[in-house]
Amino acid sequence: MAVILSLVMLFSCCSILSFAEERTEKANNYPFILVHGLGGWSQYDAITETYPYWGAGAGMSEGQGDFAELLSENGYEAYAVSVGPVNSAWDRACEIYAQLTGTVVDYGAAHSEAHNHARYGRSFEGKPLMGRAWSPDEPINLIGHSFGGPANRLFASLMAFGDEAEIAATGSDTSPLFTGGHSKTVHSVITLSGCHNGSQISNLIVDPVVPLFAIAVMVNLMYAFGGGAAGMNSDLALSHFGLTPDEGTGKVDFDLRRIINYVKAKDNAGVDLTVGGSQKLNETIKMSPDTYYYSVSGTVTEENKWGMQVKTHDTTPIFDVTTWLITKSQGLTIDGIKMDKEWANNDGMVPLKSALYPLDEKDNAFSYEEVLSQNSIKPGSWYYLKTIYGMDHGDYCGTTDDYPEGYESFWLGLARMATAK
Repeated sequence: MAVILSLVMLFSCCSILSFAEERTEKANNYPFILVHGLGGWSQYDAITETYPYWGAGAGMSEGQGDFAELLSENGYEAYAVSVGPVNSAWDRACEIYAQLTGTVVDYGAAHSEAHNHARYGRSFEGKPLMGRAWSPDEPINLIGHSFGGPANRLFASLMAFGDEAEIAATGSDTSPLFTGGHSKTVHSVITLSGCHNGSQISNLIVDPVVPLFAIAVMVNLMYAFGGGAAGMNSDLALSHFGLTPDEGTGKVDFDLRRIINYVKAKDNAGVDLTVGGSQKLNETIKMSPDTYYYSVSGTVTEENKWGMQVKTHDTTPIFDVTTWLITKSQGLTIDGIKMDKEWANNDGMVPLKSALYPLDEKDNAFSYEEVLSQNSIKPGSWYYLKTIYGMDHGDYCGTTDDYPEGYESFWLGLARMATAK
């Protein structure tokens, strides 16, 4: 079961947005950067041409088209990054920066030494995401699905406050991502079922160690003998651990020592997505005072007459087992946290308790609809939209028609919300 769950998380797209007032005038026209979740792919991956993550997702044949293109066609500049599908939030933030600026990925000297991997990764020189070299002086709006949410929050935090350990380790050679001083760079962070406080499913995969080890073996084998991700047409981006080759170098050697090092390093999405791992990650992320934070959540479960959460809505098939497992965690204690009904209420992969906002921001989180009616939305706080019943974790990628008012209304509503301030 643990191995099956590992594969589900690796390869899964992996509120009614009822805006209290319709807004047609833009207060800003900043670009939108879409950041995929665990196991995802995007603009730099060949698979996007046939099955865009943002519009096709896990269902693929049921996709609605490319949502980045939808935004662009409606006057909102939009792009989609291709971060490492199973990389940690830190490594993803570094990859976002490199793709935007058209530079070599710099994971930071201090971070790389602490986790025993190479400092530098893939090069995006000559091929920046926007077709031009982006500067932190140009504000952007970030949209993240699932694990893309925490990655975006960390990116905004690093841009605003930097990282003291990296500055101390490299001085003048420090990547601008770690120097701080850019609190206005990220204008808004919008999370779609963002896994801010972890998921019980990750604990089932990471805690036994064996499933994570199996994933690392599988990845290394695919690139050593399968000609690169076995025809997936996407980059698993683990060259800094030596498990995948540098771009354009073909195959890589199968190396058990590198696999063991990867597991021991605990620098991966699986660890960050556990309940305890998310707690540690949240301790390192600060809220940028000039950034607007919004969250969208969904659920496919309801409370029965015995006070337990049960699945009451059809989901993408891969979430049938995971939905049940999360509901069965109710009453358990995981990583020191009691799983109450909000932890059991879920969208097939992420519990509602995790999707709304980081737990340590509870006193700084407000209902979007209530605050909007008072016209008191301000940066530096969380605003959670009304939870969408029937929206499973893959639906944000366009796998079904569960958007309450259609996918175009949903996505253009997000854009209007982010550009209204």
